[in-house]
This record gives sequence, C-alpha cells and structure tokens, in this order.
Amino acid sequence: MTIDELKVLFRERQLVEAIVEPYSDEGQWIVEFRHVQGGFILLTDSHGEECYYGNHDLASKSAMEVGFKHVKVDKFEV
Repeated sequence: MTIDELKVLFRERQLVEAIVEPYSDEGQWIVEFRHVQGGFILLTDSHGEECYYGNHDLASKSAMEVGFKHVKVDKFEV
C-alpha cells in the first residue's frame, strides 16, 4: 500500500505499529505496518512495488509520514 492509502488506515485506527527492518545484505530497509486484525502491510510505491531505503532513518521517516510518532526498528542480521 502507498503512503496515502496507509494514512487512511491510520486515521481509521486500523494500524497498530510501524516496523522498519533490514531487507538485504546490501543495507536496504523496508517498512511494514501491523494491522489491527493481525498480519502485516508493506509500504509500496504507486506501482505496487516494495519501497526500499538505504538506511533505517529514511525508512523511519516514511513510516512517520503515515502518522506514527514512534517506529520500531528491527536490526537483526540478514
């Protein structure tokens, strides 16, 4: 889902958590959101492709743009 679509879900209180996590050995990061009914929703671009970020700070800023004040950053090794 795009940032705009996720903003709607956030306003409707359908999202409970934003999570930034490593995606690859090349240092890419992705953003996902935990839905109130369970499961996760990935942040995508307007073409439905996952958004990748060069560091967790940039990824966190996108999660915060949705509306979250705090973002969980998972720093596990891939």
